[in-house]
Amino acid sequence: MSQLKEDLEAIRDILIHQNQTLSVAESVTGGNVQALLTSVSMAISFFQGGITTYNIGQKVKHLGVEPIHAIKYNSVSEKVARELSIGAVKLFMSTYAIAVTGYMGPDDNNESGKPLAYISIAAENNGTISELLNEKTTCELDDRGAIQRYFAEYALRTFRRFLTGKDFHSLPALQDFAE
Repeated sequence: MSQLKEDLEAIRDILIHQNQTLSVAESVTGGNVQALLTSVSMAISFFQGGITTYNIGQKVKHLGVEPIHAIKYNSVSEKVARELSIGAVKLFMSTYAIAVTGYMGPDDNNESGKPLAYISIAAENNGTISELLNEKTTCELDDRGAIQRYFAEYALRTFRRFLTGKDFHSLPALQDFAE
């Protein structure tokens, strides 16, 4: 079984067993996280839905991202990722949300020039929504589709490790995601 399939099935099994739900807010991954989640059987039992907000205006309008900060950082920061995940929990009324925002390459605000992403996980608990995890990652890829897929798989692996209580700060390199 591939690592991705194992991650997806573990997420599904944990959320269904605990009667919890998941939503997604994506930017840099362009809908890949949602596509991967819906590829697992019984996704309808835990996946509430997702939104791909690729520009600042939509992030502000649909997910409540604070516009001044988002404009300053071109929507790529830990703060924006947190606001995306909290907004997705509210929008989809889910227990958890995964949010991913980032750069696929060089940009005036991305000094490293490497593709990078911020991943945030938020949760609702007794009416209170809070951000639980914020992770930053980079990759060495240069193909846009491969970058999106890498960040999507990384986000799902991060979420699985969060759910299982494993150390999510020592995630594997890209080759470990290969099928």
